Amino acid sequence: MDDFGRFRHAVNKQELIAAGFTRDDVRAGVRGGRLEALAPGVLISVDLLDGTPEQRHRELSTAWIRRHRGPDRALGGVSGASVLGLPVWGLATDRVVMVDHTRPPGSRTTSRMRLVTDRRPPSVEIVDGVPVQSPARIVVDIARTAARIPAIAVGDAALHAGLCTVDDLQNELDLIDRMTGAARARRIVPEMDGRAESVLESRSRIELIDAGLPAPDLQVDLYDALGQWVARVDFYWRELRTVGECDGRQKYEGEQGQATMLYEKTRTDAIVELGNRVVHWGWADVDESAPLAARLRRAFNGPTG
Repeated sequence: MDDFGRFRHAVNKQELIAAGFTRDDVRAGVRGGRLEALAPGVLISVDLLDGTPEQRHRELSTAWIRRHRGPDRALGGVSGASVLGLPVWGLATDRVVMVDHTRPPGSRTTSRMRLVTDRRPPSVEIVDGVPVQSPARIVVDIARTAARIPAIAVGDAALHAGLCTVDDLQNELDLIDRMTGAARARRIVPEMDGRAESVLESRSRIELIDAGLPAPDLQVDLYDALGQWVARVDFYWRELRTVGECDGRQKYEGEQGQATMLYEKTRTDAIVELGNRVVHWGWADVDESAPLAARLRRAFNGPTG
């Protein structure tokens, strides 16, 4: 018996046993490469994995809370973010984060779980059948506890997806007095911008501002002299007549890659014909932000097309 594909999500070993699989079936599934262990006792059919850290942590988190569920528990932090479909880039995904509104103050950390007491009024939603803290609370808690730029990327994504509003975030900021990282969150949350459409855009924006460049406008529609739409660009320094475009490498891969590159060239030519300079970059460029900032400064000072 090895029909592990009947489960469309990660399962606990106990759930497999309850479904009629023997311990030998489970061990054989792992040895044979049909099952993968996300954590001790949490398994998933390899056919379901898409290779993204978001999905991997989401599957682990939902299986884990089913195993350790309590009436006052919910997924929070990075685990709640993964269930909401928010990015986990730059966040620690080695532990499932759960909150409890009734246990004594403090936290309990194991190799796979961090259980945190939350004394704020509960703010919980049911997502895919599991309790998850509200998006605004998750964003603010990540801003309290995580590195600045990954936290901004989570907030950007939540705002862009309409999962929360700026007012929702402010309401949560009002509840974190005396909590660890409250001052950090109050500095970081105002930097969030729902116009960003990817982690690369969020990271690029902050890295470039940190490098001393002026803040760009985001997701700007450009028109020609006749008022006809030409393109929507990621970043635009209007007074400096410079466009910035974040290019994920995957968009040029696969069968459609050559056609995409040709389209992008035609699009760039049209943007230049409007009198703009265009700078493209990807993940590797942001990893070394100083040279990227220098390229943009040269573009700011260069002749227009």
